[in-house]
Amino acid sequence: MKFGISAAALLAATLAFGSTAHAEDTLSPLHWQSQGTFGSYDKAAVQRGFLVYQTVCASCHSANALHYRDLTALGLTTTQVASIASGIKLPTGPATLNDSFKNPYPDPQAAAAAFDGAIPPDLSNIVSSRPKGTEYIYNLLTGYQPPPADVTLMAKHYYNAAYPGNQIAMPAPLKDDAVSYADGTKASTAQEASDVAAFLTWASDPNLDARKQIGLRAVLFLIFMTLLAIATKRKIWRKAA
Repeated sequence: MKFGISAAALLAATLAFGSTAHAEDTLSPLHWQSQGTFGSYDKAAVQRGFLVYQTVCASCHSANALHYRDLTALGLTTTQVASIASGIKLPTGPATLNDSFKNPYPDPQAAAAAFDGAIPPDLSNIVSSRPKGTEYIYNLLTGYQPPPADVTLMAKHYYNAAYPGNQIAMPAPLKDDAVSYADGTKASTAQEASDVAAFLTWASDPNLDARKQIGLRAVLFLIFMTLLAIATKRKIWRKAA
C-alpha cells in the first residue's frame, strides 16, 4: 500500500491539531517516557510515530491487532480519527473506525511473492515480543551502515549493526524528512525512528497507562489503609494503657 500524498497531508494536519507537543526536537533515543514504574506514553511522540508508521511502514507491514478507533487513546477525537480512516482505502471502501489497520497484502502468499518468500512481520506486538523491544526497534532503524571491508553481503541484503547476523533483507526505510511533522519537530532519521518506536511500543501495550494508574491507586490505597491501621492501633493501646 502506498499512502497517498493527499491522505498523508490530511493525516499530518489532523495529528498537528491533536498534538500537544512543542515545536522542538524531542528525541530521546536512550529513554522513552513510557519506561519506568511511573512512566506514561508521550502522546505527541506516539502520534508522530503513527504518522511515520502510516507513511512509511504500512506499505509493507500490517498491524492486525489495532483498529482505527484505538487511535482515540492518543488524544485524538473520534471525528479526527474518522477523518484519518476515511482517507485509507480498503477493498470494501473507505476505512471506518471499527476496521482493523489495513493489511498491505490480501494474504500471506501475496506478501511472500512480493518479497522473495520473506513475509514482512506484523508490527502489532513487535516490541513486546523482544527483550528491550523499544530500544531494538530504534537501534534497528538507525543501524544501517556501509558493510565493513571484510563482510560480503548476500544478494538483496543490507548491512545493519543491530540486526542479528548484521545482514537484513529490508532496505533502510527511514531518511531525513521522510515525513513532515506539523508540530515543527525536526524529522531527522533518528527522530523518526524514536517516534515510530514509541508508537509500536504503544501498539504492543495500549493499556499500559491505565494499568499503571490502577496500580498507583492501589498502592496509595494500601498506604492509606496501613497508616489508618497504625493510627487505630495506637489509639486503642493508649486507651488500654
